[in-house]
Amino acid sequence: MISFFKKFTTWLMPHVCILCRNITHRSQDLCLSCLEHLPIVKQSCPMCANILLSTHQNVLCGQCLKQKPPFDTTHALFLYQPPIPKLILDLKFHHALTHAKLLGELLTERILREWYQKKPLPTAIIPIPLHSARFKERGFNQAIEIARPIAKALKLPLLLHNAVRIKATIPQATLPARERKHNINNAFLIKKSFENQHIAVVDDVITTGNTIHEFCHLLKKHGAAKISVWCCARRGTI
Repeated sequence: MISFFKKFTTWLMPHVCILCRNITHRSQDLCLSCLEHLPIVKQSCPMCANILLSTHQNVLCGQCLKQKPPFDTTHALFLYQPPIPKLILDLKFHHALTHAKLLGELLTERILREWYQKKPLPTAIIPIPLHSARFKERGFNQAIEIARPIAKALKLPLLLHNAVRIKATIPQATLPARERKHNINNAFLIKKSFENQHIAVVDDVITTGNTIHEFCHLLKKHGAAKISVWCCARRGTI
C-alpha cells in the first residue's frame, strides 16, 4: 500500500531534475541522464580518499603510508568537479536544502550497494559540527542535512549534541593549505565518551583533510574504536 502511494504521488507530482530541470519519474530530483554524467570517484586511497592514478585497488597513498590518519577509512562519492561545486555551494549559501537530501540519498545508495555491502555498518553517525555563529548566519548545518536521509535509511542514531565547534574558524576554503591546520586547531569539543563505538563522520567536501583530521583525532581520544568518514566530494590532496 505504501509503495503504491509513493508511485501514485510521484506520478501526480513528478520530480524535477535539479540539474537539467526536466521532469524525471525517478524517486529523486535527478534524472538518469544527469546521474550517469556525475563525476563519481572510481579510484582513491581507501584510508583518506585521496584521488589516485594507480589502477590497483586498495592502495594507500604516500601520505597515509608515511603517517596513518586518526580515521580508518574514507569514502568519497564525487570528485569536486562540475556540477558538484555548484550543488554544494547552492546548498551552503543559497539554502538549497533539496540538494542535501539528494546528496544524502546518493551517499546511502553507494553505502548499501558498494561500500558496506559485505561489512557491518557503523554504530552511529556524527556530522561535522558548525560553529554557533555560522549556524545562526546560515540557518542550518549542511553536514547535518546531508546526514539526515542517510541515518533514516540505515536506521542509525544521528548524534547532534555530542560534539560542538567551539572556535569560529575562518572558512578553510579561503586559506592557503599551509594555514589550514593552524586555523582548525582546538576547534572542537567532544562532550561524551564513544568507547568501543564505530562512528561514521559525515561532511560535504574534503580538501586538505585538516578539519576531518582534527575532529577524528578527538573522537579517537574519547574512545572511538573505529572511524569511517563519508563525504559528498573529494577535492585536492591531503
